[in-house]
Amino acid sequence: MKYVIFDIDGTLTNTTDIDDRCFTRALEDTFHFHDIDTNWGNYEHTTDSGIIQQLFREREQRECSAEEINRFIQHFCSLLKEEYKQQTNSIQEVPKAGKILHQLCELDDVQVGLATGGWRESALFKLSCAGINIEACSAASFAQDAVARRDIIHNTIHQMNTRLQQTAPLSSIVYVGDGLWDYKATQQLGIGFIGIANKKLSHLNDILKISDYDELQDHLVQYGS
Repeated sequence: MKYVIFDIDGTLTNTTDIDDRCFTRALEDTFHFHDIDTNWGNYEHTTDSGIIQQLFREREQRECSAEEINRFIQHFCSLLKEEYKQQTNSIQEVPKAGKILHQLCELDDVQVGLATGGWRESALFKLSCAGINIEACSAASFAQDAVARRDIIHNTIHQMNTRLQQTAPLSSIVYVGDGLWDYKATQQLGIGFIGIANKKLSHLNDILKISDYDELQDHLVQYGS
């Protein structure tokens, strides 16, 4: 049995630009944080929860509270919805992403999961706007579930193992993502990685990259069953 786990922003949905704009504005509106470093790879944990917690430690010398997190999420999602209403092409499917999810979920020897550094509410909104159905996915984890991306991915793996009442070997698990932080998380976990070909991964020459989702199933052959 193979586990194929997908990131969302930049991997299943073309939403990196709208996400960055609304996330930064929500930080300014909710916490009055300005001059935000939007090179997210510079943060210790490139997840929504990790970025906010680091900003609070650096600027407020304390942890962000659950109430503050919830307030941020509500405002962030309202900004996403407002911008999408004004410009519906700001949230789109990565070509063939929905198709590959459906195809993989139909296979007897594959289980599909999601693991994103974004919030549950914003992730589900973007997937819905992009027309991507995730009902057949075995498990999903979000920024609420952990701060570190490796722990978010591990949470999805744990859910899948629990559902199937097994412990999948690491050699049978692959994560599909578009960022350097995705690759680093898989290295920490000891699982496989397939990258979405883009400039963020262009300097990595020793990893599998795909430019079209039609290529994905051919690359999954090397992972154990």
